[in-house]
Amino acid sequence: MADTNHYAPGHEPVESDGINYRGLVAFMVILALTTIVCEGIVVGMYKFFDKRYAETTPQRAVMAVPQGTLPPPPNLLTDEPGNLKRFRTGEEQVLDTYGWADKNAGIVRIPVDRAKELLLERGFPVEGRSEKADDRSPSQEGSVKAEGKK
Repeated sequence: MADTNHYAPGHEPVESDGINYRGLVAFMVILALTTIVCEGIVVGMYKFFDKRYAETTPQRAVMAVPQGTLPPPPNLLTDEPGNLKRFRTGEEQVLDTYGWADKNAGIVRIPVDRAKELLLERGFPVEGRSEKADDRSPSQEGSVKAEGKK
């Protein structure tokens, strides 16, 4: 039988992995260069447009409101819970304290609990029962006329 092995011992051919390393390195270099060129183009465009905007935008008027100044009210609420708490505190103060509803007309405001007590003592106003009950207008039902008691 004829010897068909033409390789020296220890130098037998090895099957390659099928990857072209030269092509892979060339692809990576081209990809990196393309990325750098594209970034340069984008930076150049931003600088160009920024310069063009600065040249074409008119200067602020001398009488213009300074930047950062809030517009006239009503403005957006930035602290809704705090706003609601202030509102409720004011409402509770109106309902729980004595004060003037209309000082010129002599109409005072009394606390709700005191108004209930007076209502239980005096009863509901009935038509024709007394002249004082008829003198009150519907807008003054929750208020009591201030009397000159000493």
